[in-house]
Amino acid sequence: MSFEQQSPKQFDGIYVGKMLYGYCNGFFGRDSYEDKCIEAFGPDWIIARDEDGYIHFASFGSEWQPKMLELINKWSIEES
Repeated sequence: MSFEQQSPKQFDGIYVGKMLYGYCNGFFGRDSYEDKCIEAFGPDWIIARDEDGYIHFASFGSEWQPKMLELINKWSIEES
């Protein structure tokens, strides 16, 4: 079953509240270098808030949508 066929609610406990570190491949905008916390997401989008309270939105086109969960996991690893 693909992600778009599953309810995003199934993943709330796993991804909502997860920290994303840094640039995130530019999906949140070319100037978004802040760390962010996922507040909501759907089959092809993420809403996250940075520590200053600003909301950031990322959307994933058909080419990137199948890799979205893999990217979230990659971005959640803090690099030193």
